[in-house]
Amino acid sequence: KAMMNGRVLYRDIFDQRGPLLYFLYGLAYLISNTSFIGVYIFEVIFFSIFLYYSFKILSLYLDKDYALIAIPLLAAAVLNLKSFSHGGSPEEFCLPMVAMSLFTLLNYFKNEYPDPISTRQLLLNGFIAGCVLWIKFSFLGFWFGWMVSILIGILINKQVNKAIKVSQLFILGMIAATLPWLIYFWLNHSIGEWINSYFVVNLTRYSQTNSLLSVLQSTVLGLLRHLAQDPIIIGFLFFGIIVFVSFKRFFETGLSRFGILSCFSFLSLSVFGGGRNFVYYLMIFSPFLVFLFTVLFTHIYEKFGLINNRKSFLIIIFISFITSILYLVQFNHNTYMLGINKDELVQYKFASIINQKEDSSLLNYGTLDLGFYTTTGVIPRTRFFQNQNINYAEFPLVLDEQNRYIKEGLIDYVIIALPVENCDEELDIPHLYENYRLIESAIQKYEGVDACYLLFERNISR
Repeated sequence: KAMMNGRVLYRDIFDQRGPLLYFLYGLAYLISNTSFIGVYIFEVIFFSIFLYYSFKILSLYLDKDYALIAIPLLAAAVLNLKSFSHGGSPEEFCLPMVAMSLFTLLNYFKNEYPDPISTRQLLLNGFIAGCVLWIKFSFLGFWFGWMVSILIGILINKQVNKAIKVSQLFILGMIAATLPWLIYFWLNHSIGEWINSYFVVNLTRYSQTNSLLSVLQSTVLGLLRHLAQDPIIIGFLFFGIIVFVSFKRFFETGLSRFGILSCFSFLSLSVFGGGRNFVYYLMIFSPFLVFLFTVLFTHIYEKFGLINNRKSFLIIIFISFITSILYLVQFNHNTYMLGINKDELVQYKFASIINQKEDSSLLNYGTLDLGFYTTTGVIPRTRFFQNQNINYAEFPLVLDEQNRYIKEGLIDYVIIALPVENCDEELDIPHLYENYRLIESAIQKYEGVDACYLLFERNISR
């Protein structure tokens, strides 16, 4: 929103994630500036692309009818992951990119190897990796594993010069995805802020590991924690990968097997190796569920053979679709808010108050963005418009600056969220009660737990 209104990312408005993600959200803002309708449209488009390439992967090993029948079930499994936390995450927007590159890798080793991989595919997948770099760079482990498997396939044949050329083409694709952002930040004299905010802060303040052993330990523990949180689907994900790579019938060469394990392993290291672990982290691994459905429907095909009757196919795919819908409605953890009128939500209640004042300003204090900038239509005026998932001791600048905004009375309204048991306690925020007064409060669930929301208004004397 701020970018679409002339603010420069990182220099004028701070966040941790990549500029391409915010560009997508900016386009969504142009569709609808006070709701997530635009974001939802992009979600549907990106998820559809993900399912299309999942279908292409399934079709490498299955009859197309079986591949089509599997798609609704795969979609339901992905959307029912606990890591699909409310939607709109970087993980979600990167799913089609993982699926596209995974298809390219599997198709190459199955149908083209040992012929050289095409220049077009190298440039395209390098460009895809470049896009992911500027959404959330911790996902790049997948493409590191992707390139490792491609290069090993070349070096096995002692083609060192070819390996160098392949690497150059892939990097060229990444550079092509980077150039627009290099130009954007250069024109706005903010390359330093870009590099510092996106790379330096994330690598030095956000990461919690400092040795190879701690990286490996964090990776294993991260995967195990998600297995404990979502044992059925994540258990099946691991089971599908293990069974798939164990059967020779799926591979013309062992390089396909190595490629899958390489991509999964390096992705695990890059996602969990920093020592952080949030519920949405495992979402980026969901394309690997395709191997479970490949194994499952291969077994069904071996038992029942081709579906020769078109009527039977339509009945089966209808059952698959209905089963998926019922599974989602019954078990999806995001459905608890269905049926709630938007006017009952604290975001809209507070917006109706804030918007009574023309051209008002707003501060989301101490937490991640809670949606109030969206419902109010307010464009953030301060660089640190929210807090980050970084400990104060590691990166005090954000909260120190937010405290300064309150001390100097720079903002019309301040919104604070805290545990419901602390709702009636006086807040230990310097100068808050000198410069602001509490005008409204509400209780609403946040991540499944009751939270107290407080709305403060700047004193008129200010």
